[in-house]
Amino acid sequence: DLRLLLVPCLFIVFLILTVWEYNRRLNPATDAQRQKFGELNAGLADALEGIETVKANLGEAREIRRFVEGVGDLRDLYIRIAKIQAKYWPLLVFAVCWGLGFLHALLLWRAGQITLGQVVGYMLLYNGLRFATFISLWSFNLFQMGLSSAGRVLETINAKSDLDENPAGRSGRVEGRVEFREVSFSFPGGAEETACGDVQVLRDVSFVVEPGQTVAIVGRTGSGKTSLVRLVNRIFDACSGTVLVDGVDVRDWSLESLRSQVSSIEQDVFLFSRSIAENIGFGIEGAARAEIEKAAKAAQAHDFIMGFDKGYETEVGERGVTLSGGQKQRIAIARAFLVDPRILILDDSTSAIDSRTEDEIQKAMRLASAGRTTFLITHRLSQIRWADRILLLEGGVLADSGTHQELLARCEDYRRLFAPALRAGQV
Repeated sequence: DLRLLLVPCLFIVFLILTVWEYNRRLNPATDAQRQKFGELNAGLADALEGIETVKANLGEAREIRRFVEGVGDLRDLYIRIAKIQAKYWPLLVFAVCWGLGFLHALLLWRAGQITLGQVVGYMLLYNGLRFATFISLWSFNLFQMGLSSAGRVLETINAKSDLDENPAGRSGRVEGRVEFREVSFSFPGGAEETACGDVQVLRDVSFVVEPGQTVAIVGRTGSGKTSLVRLVNRIFDACSGTVLVDGVDVRDWSLESLRSQVSSIEQDVFLFSRSIAENIGFGIEGAARAEIEKAAKAAQAHDFIMGFDKGYETEVGERGVTLSGGQKQRIAIARAFLVDPRILILDDSTSAIDSRTEDEIQKAMRLASAGRTTFLITHRLSQIRWADRILLLEGGVLADSGTHQELLARCEDYRRLFAPALRAGQV
């Protein structure tokens, strides 16, 4: 009987309205819950990863207190969500409409318009909506939690960058000529994530490096040395000016082709939780063991690797935790040697190596840098001296350039930078 559709239709309308209101109240609570849960786990991971620092600085109690406070905040959010769930209006709407439907059916029966059997059948059919309404309490809660979690994941996945990979750009062999033309750079900031910030790291830097030259970049901490070399392989893009490789703007190169021929070794070495052989051969898929061992010998890493029980198959643990700083740097150097790049960037890559090993690695580096362009960021005069050219950065500006002897003779800032070595008679 079509007249019996009146109350079920009213129920559907009120169900939609109450579910919308429920989700409106639940959504910010679940967003806050997932956010706090992520922060709690991130803080715990940091504390566990830096457990040595925590213990060395007597920070256990502070970290425990921070964790307990985070758990307390998360508990409060769960209670807030539970209170919202306790006021789930669709269940009340169903009960009211169920009663109204029964009353409506009885009135139609009393009027002789339907039979008593139809009343019973109608109520049994209407009761079928009970389970759907009841289970929606959990289904909409799970839906909101999934929506909040998905939003956090998709925010990372869909992050935009103005760094165009330019797959159709220039590809081929890089000769190694690098030119900076009035290059300025500042880290992203402002209204858009890709916009350059107000504080410039580099200002109007211009120089030319010919293929095969070794260029040392020196300057005080924060002068922009690392930022400068990261413009070569497009970790960052210049805010103004042009960076050219072989006379071609780096943005016109295919990013894959460019980076495959530029290798960077930094002070903070990252190793994967894999075997030593896999870490050295990471840059070349399917690298032969003979090639890996040759690169390790050139980096003065072969001897200590063979000192392990499993040799090149030794697992280094997360971020190379089982290795010393010097050992990790030598593995990173071996990785770079194996790739055989046309442009080599060494960013304080021997800072954790003893003097004797450093001398041996320097000899290997000189052999490795022969015929390729090398950028060397270091404060060690033993490495700066053999550079073909030295760039002195002061506050993001190229203050001077020349050979070691030329800068000693004419540049007061350069002499001041190495004043301790001058006083010790090492220069």
